[in-house]
Amino acid sequence: MSDKLPTKRVLLTPASQIQTRRQKWFWEPFTGQGVIPLGTATIVAGKGGEGKTTFMLHLAALASRGQLPGDLHGQKMATIVIGPEDDWDTVMVPRLKAAGADLDRIYQIEVESTLDEYTSRRSLKFPLDVDVIEEAVMETGAKVLVVDPAPSLMHGDMNKVQDVRQSYEPLIALAQRLEMALILINHFNKGGGTVSGGLSGSHAWRDLTRSYLAFATDEESGERIFSQDKNNYGETKGSYKFVLESVDVTTDDGETASVAKVNFLGETDQTVSDLISRTDGDEGEHEDRNAAQGFILDYIKQNDAWEAKAGDVLKAGKAAGFSDNELKNARKRSKNPRILSAKSDFGAGWVWRLEPTETTEGVTKVSKVSRSQIMTPSTPWGEKVTPSTEECPIHGVDIFGDCFTCTTIREGKTA
Repeated sequence: MSDKLPTKRVLLTPASQIQTRRQKWFWEPFTGQGVIPLGTATIVAGKGGEGKTTFMLHLAALASRGQLPGDLHGQKMATIVIGPEDDWDTVMVPRLKAAGADLDRIYQIEVESTLDEYTSRRSLKFPLDVDVIEEAVMETGAKVLVVDPAPSLMHGDMNKVQDVRQSYEPLIALAQRLEMALILINHFNKGGGTVSGGLSGSHAWRDLTRSYLAFATDEESGERIFSQDKNNYGETKGSYKFVLESVDVTTDDGETASVAKVNFLGETDQTVSDLISRTDGDEGEHEDRNAAQGFILDYIKQNDAWEAKAGDVLKAGKAAGFSDNELKNARKRSKNPRILSAKSDFGAGWVWRLEPTETTEGVTKVSKVSRSQIMTPSTPWGEKVTPSTEECPIHGVDIFGDCFTCTTIREGKTA
């Protein structure tokens, strides 16, 4: 006797009966700039050693203390970390300690199997162990899952669309149902020429997720940059920077371990795409770079404020035959004078401005006074500050008594 075939029927729901809701964010470093959404997956990728896992542990530490900017700010959240490549006792826990995490809210997870009185432990595999994850989430109340590295914890071939979808669609559905953030850590292909094309494996990794964060290092400054190459739910695709600082942590065996700790520096106009496309120039490229620097200086000096909107400079430079990358790299390499990139004092996006120069007597001055010096500015919280021509030693921008980024980090207004 043959088995009965399953029956099926069409289910139609008028859009008028579907309740709308606002997309919520696990991490929203600045108001209106959501980066990691709740209820779906975010893919994080970059070459090895770019600080991807360390930065995710930084966010987990903030979440464990209820200090992570986003829709769950104020709630002390648990995190489940699935299958990291690093050892927990020598690397993961010391890093979490350095980040100030509440260790009782960060969980390692494995599967224990018993057969004929023989017990063994193993890492999770997907889609096989989605039920185990659901059980763990219900027990811990976790709001974020970090899968690291995602390709090694899936069943099948990471280069095949169907295998990737079959492995992770059930886990994404679980994240949606429980309104969690799912973070899948991946790597870049060797020699990947673009951010979108550099992601290892099938294009399904990018298609399945709703946010894609690409990581890279600026070799000139030593800063780590990550850019949001995909953001289905937000209006912006920002770029941010941080540095890894070495700190000493006392381990439980009485020894000292040196581990990396994140110092988040906020927004930047530098992008991972810029870094990937940057190359070491030959003499001809050096001449092109000097020509681009000259163009930028001439353009900025046309303005009485000795600053110009970055977008206007790039647009004019393109008309003059320079690419965006040539202009951006020329700005960064400009030494005398330096061309600084900063947020406009009037909230109109990024501006490029000339750095104050020193006279032979050692007195700092600006040949032309900018609008930012003429006016008495105030912070977004209404605090009046005294104008100054000093420069923040960390962020390299003109400041008015105090650096805006330093202030927001110190006062807990950003991650």
